[in-house]
Amino acid sequence: MEISLSTVWNSLLSFAKNPRLDPLSETFWQKPQRVFPYLLAIDFLLMIPLMGIMSVTGIEEGDHEMMQFMDKPLFLFGMAVIMAPILEELIFRFPIGRLWNIPTKFFGEGGYEAPKVNWWSSNFKIIFWVFTLLFAAVHFSNFASTVSMYLAPILVLPQLVLGIMLGYIRVGWGTRYSMLFHGIHNAIPLSMLLLGGEVG
Repeated sequence: MEISLSTVWNSLLSFAKNPRLDPLSETFWQKPQRVFPYLLAIDFLLMIPLMGIMSVTGIEEGDHEMMQFMDKPLFLFGMAVIMAPILEELIFRFPIGRLWNIPTKFFGEGGYEAPKVNWWSSNFKIIFWVFTLLFAAVHFSNFASTVSMYLAPILVLPQLVLGIMLGYIRVGWGTRYSMLFHGIHNAIPLSMLLLGGEVG
């Protein structure tokens, strides 16, 4: 399969419609370094309208809980770009992967045969959406002290979309890749904010 913006988009969209443990073509799986730039482009092309939707709520950047650390840029950058991606990927993405496809039928001289129907695989859609929705919901806490609860579905839309992308990356290439993508996703807008003179 050719690696292009359209083929990466179609692969991601197919996964969003039908989450599964094997979302990647062999070409994609072998060349993450070529697929990632397209995923990042898709990420920010999606985030622009999503942030526009958020703006109708009247929420300002200053309402985000992390903005209280703007006078500590190194701490803020470390939290958003290193600590948050590591912790959140371990909590919300690591558990959904192939780790749980453990063979249960042993035979012969130490060999084994994987069961034809693995519980985790057969229930993957439900598992994926539970973890993805939890990931999105947890991020409402970033605004909880300043906005009403009824705005939660709108405010966590970007995290819901990001969660789908990170799930695709996690089951496709592994947790270290979802951590990397998550870190880059957070680093680019935060760097622009800090370099734009927003630091107090």
